Amino acid sequence: MSGLAVLLDRLPRATLVVGKGGVGKTTFAAAIAAAFARRGGRTLLISTDPAAALASVIGAPVAATASPVTGHANLLARQLSASELRRDFLGRWRDTIAEIIDRGTYLDREDVEGLVDAALPGSDEIFAVLALADHLAESDVYARIIVDTAPTGHTLRLLELPETFRAFVAMLDLMQAKHRFMVRALTRRYRTDRADAFLADMRSRIDTLRATLTDPRSLAAVVVTRAEPVVALETRRLVERLGTLRVHVAAIVVNAVSRDTSVVIDVANTPQYEVPRAADPPTGIDGARDVMEHMKSRRAPRETRRAAKGIQSSAAHGAPLVPLIRTLTIVAGKGGVGKSTVATTLAILAADAGLGPVLLVSTDPAPSIADALGEHDAFWATSDADTELASVPGLFARQMDAAGAFARLRDTYQSRIDGLFDSLVSRGVNVEHDRAILRELLSLAPPGVDEVFALSALGDAVAERRYARLIVDPAPTGHLLRLLEMPAIALDWSHRLMRLMLKYRDMVGLSDTARDLLDFAKRTRDLDALLRDPERSGVVITALDEPVVRAETERLSAAVLERGIDVSAVVWNRVRQPPAPLPVALSTRQFCAEEVQPPPIGVTALRAWSGTWRTLSPNS
Repeated sequence: MSGLAVLLDRLPRATLVVGKGGVGKTTFAAAIAAAFARRGGRTLLISTDPAAALASVIGAPVAATASPVTGHANLLARQLSASELRRDFLGRWRDTIAEIIDRGTYLDREDVEGLVDAALPGSDEIFAVLALADHLAESDVYARIIVDTAPTGHTLRLLELPETFRAFVAMLDLMQAKHRFMVRALTRRYRTDRADAFLADMRSRIDTLRATLTDPRSLAAVVVTRAEPVVALETRRLVERLGTLRVHVAAIVVNAVSRDTSVVIDVANTPQYEVPRAADPPTGIDGARDVMEHMKSRRAPRETRRAAKGIQSSAAHGAPLVPLIRTLTIVAGKGGVGKSTVATTLAILAADAGLGPVLLVSTDPAPSIADALGEHDAFWATSDADTELASVPGLFARQMDAAGAFARLRDTYQSRIDGLFDSLVSRGVNVEHDRAILRELLSLAPPGVDEVFALSALGDAVAERRYARLIVDPAPTGHLLRLLEMPAIALDWSHRLMRLMLKYRDMVGLSDTARDLLDFAKRTRDLDALLRDPERSGVVITALDEPVVRAETERLSAAVLERGIDVSAVVWNRVRQPPAPLPVALSTRQFCAEEVQPPPIGVTALRAWSGTWRTLSPNS
């Protein structure tokens, strides 16, 4: 029996295919979905990744609703569309949510509707969670459900969202409770209405999803990875995090294994399989399934040390790219293309060139710059603080915990609310419903505002000239694009939240919190202005010359330019033969970074590797 058949027999009805971007998650998800469909069960292949690579792997468009895959009986596919899910959700529930907030606050109806609209943009994970919950509940519709997820950090956020969304529903329930209390006080009776039905429906859907996610008989995760040092480290952390979330890991699949692979995927008590490296990237579902048919059980190889091929010390390391490192440089790309390695190398080059103090920061929920530097066990890797590296004078590094920073803001805000309302209670004023509502107002924050909050603080460091260069390693494609859109969304949200607080100004003093919101709004405006100034800001896109990656890179570059942000360079990574240049703006320079073995880790190796970078001729 083949390794693929053995793995299929181990999997429950629903399978989450998870892992770092670029490891072959989508290809693997398509292969096992097709294999299940061939066994005769009606199978749904669904992608929650906003980068939307599923169509490239299948070789045909994938609709936003479940639709049959041509040529594959029993197989349906769906690409979740955040904008369509949001439209459908608000089309059904916007008036109900607005009515709940109208009942529970002192806002005017116009303010309420604006707050609803401001709280829900960018909510791709929330709507993905609700859609996923609905599919998992359809036990009589699909025999198998295979979920192709976004890269590590944002998949972990998605898996945490049942609790996050439950907090949002609880916030609305507090507002509805105030309404119930007032109705009972006036009429001594209360009849449930559509608002109560909405809240009950949301709680039921989330409770069902949470129960399914933690039931290994119903759902399991398969972690796809590669035998590369940085990827292996992230894989270990991912498996540990899934354990804390009580999501069962059925297997680890090591993709693209070559004969000389020596990296150990150090995860105990989990079956491991390996898939040999294909001569060419697989095309279509049949090609993906053919590659996965060669899967076999894996025995961990003995770790060996090998000399780096094609990597030598160079005094002229990376010189062509140094002039393109601007005040703010964002290193973008699909997950797994070497984005963190390129960002770290650029930061080293900037510091070596004497461009002034340089801050290298990761905003990815699954950061890898400490891995690229060979310092994943260092204190700074988890301290969320700027730390100067002893190995590179003038270079500071930080793996940002954006969610933690926003949580501290929320805790401070809630402490202030408690103190203010305690003083009212001591004077005999009963305002417990209003206290509860105001305490939870930040639950209405749009997803992603935490990243903008943290990043805007870094903009202050640049404005105050504490750093001459800020190099950002963000999350992969889909969530980077959301981050670039978030300043405008965050500004609108902060203004509406301020308007709500002003409604309470006669009851409580909120001057400190209002001042914090004004400061946040100012920093966010400054960040947005910086992003759109091509003299001070630019995006460096990292890419691989592979069909799926190339297609996503073209979409990414077009989307960045559409948002009024400059693409200053493209770095083609792991180059063996010069690729055809990407069709971007004429002002965008393109470079080739040589493939080396073992992959460069640590300051010395990264400096040497940068010596292999060459300008790509437009006529290549």
